[in-house]
Amino acid sequence: MTFFFHYLTRNNRFSKRRKSLKSAAAQNSSSSGRDDEQQQLAAYHYSTIIDLPSHILIDILSRLPLKSIFISRCVCKTWHILISDPLFATLHFDRNSGSNPELYLRTDFSTCISRTLHWVDLESFPGYNHAQCQWAKINAQFYLPKRYPKPNPKACTSNGNSNRGNRRAGREYDIVNSCNGFLCLRKPFHRNPCIICNPITGEYVTIPKPAAEDDKKTLRTVISGFGYSFRSKQYKVLRLVFDDFLNRTAEIYSLGGAAWRKVGNAPWSPIAGLFPTYLNGVIHWVCDDIEDDQSCSDCIVGFDFEDERFCVIPAPPHFAEKPKTRDNLYDMNLGVLGGCLSICDVTYFAPPDIWVMKDYGVQESWIKQLSVDNGYFGICRPIKYLDDGSLLLFCKRRALVLYNPVEKNTRYLLIHEDQSMIFEAITHVPSFLSLKDVGGDNLTVQNINSRSDQFEPEESETLFLIEMRKAGELLY
Repeated sequence: MTFFFHYLTRNNRFSKRRKSLKSAAAQNSSSSGRDDEQQQLAAYHYSTIIDLPSHILIDILSRLPLKSIFISRCVCKTWHILISDPLFATLHFDRNSGSNPELYLRTDFSTCISRTLHWVDLESFPGYNHAQCQWAKINAQFYLPKRYPKPNPKACTSNGNSNRGNRRAGREYDIVNSCNGFLCLRKPFHRNPCIICNPITGEYVTIPKPAAEDDKKTLRTVISGFGYSFRSKQYKVLRLVFDDFLNRTAEIYSLGGAAWRKVGNAPWSPIAGLFPTYLNGVIHWVCDDIEDDQSCSDCIVGFDFEDERFCVIPAPPHFAEKPKTRDNLYDMNLGVLGGCLSICDVTYFAPPDIWVMKDYGVQESWIKQLSVDNGYFGICRPIKYLDDGSLLLFCKRRALVLYNPVEKNTRYLLIHEDQSMIFEAITHVPSFLSLKDVGGDNLTVQNINSRSDQFEPEESETLFLIEMRKAGELLY
């Protein structure tokens, strides 16, 4: 594919040369005669990739990796138009929807949560080298919508000016989860889902406020999820509202619709602090509605966007081999590895166990894929497998860990500027789908890049990932 990409760009240069020769021949036609012009054009007339029909060019471009697509978009106006075509977005999505997600980092500064997503191309990261520390530059950036919080009187200084250093006033949206190239964002404190965006295209839409929303009711807990219904071809946002232990309301908003609607009561209480995982039309959580003396067989719950009902996903049959309490559930993380539902079991300072459900919904299909037996990382979340077989994990919000199960070596990657910096790791399959095409005419689509928002200085800086030899102690 790399060879083919170079072939594309080289032939574009040849095409430009051919056009310049045609222009030169036209200018000299009056002096040299028409026969000489035709001979010169015939000598340099050959077909290039630019001469292919547009639908074939779109098919070719849609097969390129993400980085090459962005380069191709800058090659010429024709390619930019083709990559902006809805057919390209559809072909690219169909080919990549089942692939491994890309990794994006979002830094957590002391004064604000960044709205910049830094794309990490881990396949280009230098190989393992015992002699020296490796580092990688992360300069591909995408942006989330800007949040404009209501003025907070407590966040003002004595002279009446807003306190820009106040963390609550400067915090951006939290990310709920990713689905089909779109991200669902929520308010950081009341946790109400409010925006759907595509960071690749820069498009976003605002979700209507629920009729029952009451921001002053600070004791309520809101848990949300975002998914897709294959039958109705609708994107839906789920909102679970917990006023108390008994009052658990579930509400649904269909993208492009007018309002939220209730779909019954939530039978369980998912753990609010953990990322939900979307797979096969179902949003998944780890649930803490068990007693200490109960088994964890019902600790994975979900909501099916197709039938709009809750379900229980059977946990691994041997999941209870490690003794567990209710508090241990907060150390578990769901994810998707190789297109399969996975769970990372970290219990009692034991090495993390990675379980994978090979046949979705079938309890007997759970297998313990590996145990990371080269040190204890604490709370960690599996991200993806790399081409060399290494497993990438996100640990303690401070490090990326590359674990090679064959060689049993571990590599720690941290933000270079501040090795103790807290950051967020987001798994996301990028797409060029437009919200205008999936939400209908009732959506008001805005663009992040069309607004003259100013970034904090640290938000626009290039990040560096550096490999640390003795970073293990930072994770305890």
